[in-house]
Amino acid sequence: MPAGKKKAGWESAVAGGAGAAFARTVVAPLERLRMQMIADPGKYPSMIACVSDIHAKEGIPGFWRGNSINVYRIAPQSAIGFFCKDYYKVKLGETPLGNNGKPSVLSLAVSSSLSGITMMTLTYPLDLVRTRMTTTPGIYDGLLHGCQVIAREEGLHSLFCKGLTAANMFAVPYYGTSFFVLDMMKRKFATYGREPGNERAVTPAASLPMGAAANMIGCAVAFPFQTAWKRIQVQGTGGRPIRYTGPVNCLTTIIKEEGFFGLFNGLRANLIKLAPTGAIQFWSVDIIKAGWDSLSKDKSLGILKSIAVAD
Repeated sequence: MPAGKKKAGWESAVAGGAGAAFARTVVAPLERLRMQMIADPGKYPSMIACVSDIHAKEGIPGFWRGNSINVYRIAPQSAIGFFCKDYYKVKLGETPLGNNGKPSVLSLAVSSSLSGITMMTLTYPLDLVRTRMTTTPGIYDGLLHGCQVIAREEGLHSLFCKGLTAANMFAVPYYGTSFFVLDMMKRKFATYGREPGNERAVTPAASLPMGAAANMIGCAVAFPFQTAWKRIQVQGTGGRPIRYTGPVNCLTTIIKEEGFFGLFNGLRANLIKLAPTGAIQFWSVDIIKAGWDSLSKDKSLGILKSIAVAD
């Protein structure tokens, strides 16, 4: 994309949603493995043991269990995230946080964190039901049934609030870090060794390693909060006891009973899953945007040719 050219907000939203849906479907087996190891700590001595258990009980389709609802969740969530990131980045660039009307390092960090909170809060019920359906097969018949059961048995507030504080404690460092790191890497790639105004284009191929690195760094920074978030979501389901009163209690309990590194139980599986997820997602987003650029350019050329012929 040429330097300085701005994308319409809806383009970022559609590209973000489509790219995320494609990426999550490709890496769904790794997502299932990650979620199971976080939800049931201590049950599996290794990732291989978790894989063997899922395969023995559910077969190959078990590795894609919950993927449909995950796509229902991640597509709107990512669409909101990409839209809000661009929106907040522009708006904050116009405030004292910006750099003469342009995004600064600080405004990029703040806009990335705000987009994470917004996307998480607006789509939270989808995430809650998806997590339970993935880690406890058969608990609900589908998304709507899950929402109905939670609202009836745990109260409507649980559907929107149970674990939301922990989720946003995760969203700020994870999305803040990953979006920020990606933007900074793209900016550095475009400007390194170039004169101002002569930036190199950030191609979809260049986005592959950047997306992988951004997702992995964000995950490593925020993983303890994700552990608390997911354990709070699934407690009281599938025979799991209710043990935690909130995210802080969950974090301190884990440290007391499992040691500091208990906060990172499942991190390895998470990183293995997030590297290809980030690479594929951000690559897909850039491919879609590049396709729109090409279509817009062809359309503009067609209009100019029509005018020339008419003249």
